[in-house]
Amino acid sequence: MDQELLGKLLIASPGLEDIRFRNSVVLICEHSTEATMGLILNKPLNNFNTFKLFDNVRLNDKSTLNNKTTFFGGPVHINQGFIIHSNDKQYSTSETVSKEVMLTTSDEILKDISEGLPPTKTKICLGCAVWNKDQLNNEILDNSWIISNSKLELVFYNNNDKEVSLWNRSLKDIGINPDKLVTYSGKA
Repeated sequence: MDQELLGKLLIASPGLEDIRFRNSVVLICEHSTEATMGLILNKPLNNFNTFKLFDNVRLNDKSTLNNKTTFFGGPVHINQGFIIHSNDKQYSTSETVSKEVMLTTSDEILKDISEGLPPTKTKICLGCAVWNKDQLNNEILDNSWIISNSKLELVFYNNNDKEVSLWNRSLKDIGINPDKLVTYSGKA
């Protein structure tokens, strides 16, 4: 069980009551018998973007890249940055999440992003989601989460498309019609 959820997506069920996770899609970045850590992929921070992040860490933006959205990664360690990225570049703090995705927390990657030399795909999150031993398993048993395999196009999906949210797209990707989900569950 130690790594069985690593690299998977957790898709919030409609009945999930915690407002911080409503309609969330979470990438599991670390998983063990003691704890699980993930990043919410689809909660953009409306008042905080990469330019503000570069200012906060005193990096001059020399890139010609457009200002990118920064995401609320979760309610824990909210002042810490977590960057998920494609595996075409690795850094001293990079950890493998899946075959195609890595997680990095060092200033090295921010410097590369600010200088226009980032990995091919990046998503910057502030904060993360953490579950203690058995907490996530209990939430899954309570039907709070739907587990799915991750795909590069879902992990780096541009959630600015208001027509099709990442939550809707993730559900449709596994054959679930979001319009047919209900907010309550039962147990047999």
